[in-house]
Amino acid sequence: MGLAAAIRGIAVRRKIAEVSGQNHFGAPAHLRRAQAVCDRVQAEFRAAQGAEPKRSIRRDNAPPIDPALVPTDDPLRVRLAEELDYARRMLDAMGDELSADMGVVMRHAVSLQSIDIVGQMLGHIANVTRSSLPERAVERIGMCELKARLTRRGTV
Repeated sequence: MGLAAAIRGIAVRRKIAEVSGQNHFGAPAHLRRAQAVCDRVQAEFRAAQGAEPKRSIRRDNAPPIDPALVPTDDPLRVRLAEELDYARRMLDAMGDELSADMGVVMRHAVSLQSIDIVGQMLGHIANVTRSSLPERAVERIGMCELKARLTRRGTV
């Protein structure tokens, strides 16, 4: 908004105030004393706050971040994880579209659930791929079957 438009806006508001009989800007007359008290309290509070150094809203003794959540420095693994996330989002979108049709849901409920499970698996695998400590990331997986398959011992 330009300066001329702002000035016109003020002039229009003043004209409306003259016509409507409301010739005040700010608190109504019966609330001005209470508003003055409120303004004074706020000014005193702000003055007191200015004297003290501001504390951070973050905790000083925050727990350390889990190393499994720290991304790897390998750009290829990060890109692979991003692609897996992209594939998961595409599956989610397809599942949402198919779920919008009640006929499809009635006929293919189990398949739609499988699509959702595959999407969750892709998300977990992306997190493991992205992690700087993949072994720890596997421990954080909530899907028991996937975690068991990823932690099994023996030949592949």
